[in-house]
Amino acid sequence: MLYNSLKSGLALLLTATLLGACGLMGGNGGSTKFSLFGDNGEHEADLAVVAYSQGNFEEADTHVLEALDDNKKNVKALLVGALLSERTNRPQRARQYYEEILLYNGNEVSFLGTTTSQPEKITDIARKRLRQLSLTQNKLIVEDNKGNKVFNTSQSTASKSNTTDIKNALSARKTKAPIKSNPNDIESLFNDDEKNTIARFLILKELAESDLITKEEFLRARQANIGGLLPLTHTPASSQVVKPVPTASIIIDRINALKAAAEDRAITAKEFSAERNLIIEAILPPRPAQRLKKKAPAREIIPAARDLRKLEVVYDLNLITSGEKEKERAAIEQALGLGAPAQEDPTIALVPAQIEVKAQPQANLSVQEVIKIVEPDAATSDESQTVKANKPTNEAKPLLPNVSSPFNK
Repeated sequence: MLYNSLKSGLALLLTATLLGACGLMGGNGGSTKFSLFGDNGEHEADLAVVAYSQGNFEEADTHVLEALDDNKKNVKALLVGALLSERTNRPQRARQYYEEILLYNGNEVSFLGTTTSQPEKITDIARKRLRQLSLTQNKLIVEDNKGNKVFNTSQSTASKSNTTDIKNALSARKTKAPIKSNPNDIESLFNDDEKNTIARFLILKELAESDLITKEEFLRARQANIGGLLPLTHTPASSQVVKPVPTASIIIDRINALKAAAEDRAITAKEFSAERNLIIEAILPPRPAQRLKKKAPAREIIPAARDLRKLEVVYDLNLITSGEKEKERAAIEQALGLGAPAQEDPTIALVPAQIEVKAQPQANLSVQEVIKIVEPDAATSDESQTVKANKPTNEAKPLLPNVSSPFNK
């Protein structure tokens, strides 16, 4: 009896030992394929490393799949699989492998995928490569058939975002001076080209205020293209300013991502600087290769009144100075034959109200007379309004953002 019990116990112990050696006791990481040696895919992962290093990508891919079949948490196999996916233009698969490495958060180290000759934690390698992969997949800049740097944004997308951004900028403006512009008029007042131009200046200003460009870069790009906002008194802007542009938040996120990638050494400082400069050039080229045609001044009262309303919006957005505004306003009035010289104090301001014209102005109308304005969509309005002013009441506004950029170094 005792002999039979001992015999049964030894048999059970031997069976358990054999099952454990074959990896049938559960395995690490919930493996569904069992190795005779129970190495959790290490052998296949090593073969994947060798094949990848020798450029045998198809063979390396086979070994990666075998290793992950043995152990889905084998970070060496995941790393080789991710690097291999990058090399074979499968970014989504690479992203999945890198994210799994970060999820398992192991302590293994490797030379593969590093930018130095020193081994790094595989999780750190995955984090850097994932960030670099995101940068590659989300490039902002493309080149048109003339070699101009443009953003890969559609006009329909830009039009909606530009209108919203301009309205928000007007509403959020922090100044004691009264705002004469009505944000609700933005969509009907400006065409797509004009909204693209204004959006670019707003983006440049926000970049400066966020310390992402220097004062010098801000001034250089602004002065080279200010004719886009003040067409009668300045040289025409670059022909690129009328093209679609992404929102400021997208551009700021891109530059911040580049900064983080440079800090992690996922990209070099030279690569960071090159793309950042490319972004600035795509917003407002500091040295335009091709400029817009010179805008002819309005010769009729209604188009001129619209131009004055647009000028008021640009001023309320804090994109031009009061002096620049007065010179442009004088040029608009002079083109109508109303013209007091730019240096004289105007005695009347055309107001941005919807007013009906009672009679056609005469050619010799003096600037001292009251001008009545009509908007095309308000021809039936009975509302009328006049404004007289003995001197300009607009306060001077700060134009140059007070920034100290880290890129000065």
